[in-house]
Amino acid sequence: MLNKDEFVHFLANTGALRFGDFITKSGRKTPYFINTGEFRTGQSLSTLASFYADAFVEHFKNKAENLFGPAYKGIPLCAATAMKLSDAHNINLSFTYNRKEAKDHGEGGTLVGYTYKEKTNVVIIEDVITAGTSVNETMETLKCIPNVNVVGLLISVDRRERLENGLSAMQIVSEKYNIETHSIININDIIEFLTKEENRKKINAPEDILERVHNYRNEWGVA
Repeated sequence: MLNKDEFVHFLANTGALRFGDFITKSGRKTPYFINTGEFRTGQSLSTLASFYADAFVEHFKNKAENLFGPAYKGIPLCAATAMKLSDAHNINLSFTYNRKEAKDHGEGGTLVGYTYKEKTNVVIIEDVITAGTSVNETMETLKCIPNVNVVGLLISVDRRERLENGLSAMQIVSEKYNIETHSIININDIIEFLTKEENRKKINAPEDILERVHNYRNEWGVA
């Protein structure tokens, strides 16, 4: 069963979730920052994949046969998640990932792994999305491949921030492509974690961080 407090604690302990003063790509001042590049060991990747697998079972069980990991961060994520689904949940899915450049020798092409020989329901495994640009690129790639039917997107953290049209990136992707979009946690789960004093102490959070994150969500968050 997915334990969201445990995931927030895990992110903070690995340094993937940091609290302080940061600037987003869009120029917003934010009191927290997500960097999944901090998962650099076999243990941290294994733990991360366990959370992805739990979230997949919660949202996509019996809905997909394949995991697709966009280059580059999606590559280890989809492979490790497929392993955890097999080991912990007895769910044996195929997985596929893409190269940025086509290979002209060996197996050739841009795809590695399962090659969609028959109609296949696919869930995209990503780390985080900001404006949805990378997901748009992935969807453009997949829609050109016969037998691929994308049914969903699963990411680690959904910031649930409004973009120019008032929707979040996840909401835009869901509406644009008519797919399910889910995350292991979102900003509301981080705030829920921070409301507990013992949790703030565990991760040595700044004293005013709960108020700052709460205010940031109120200013930029979607309904």
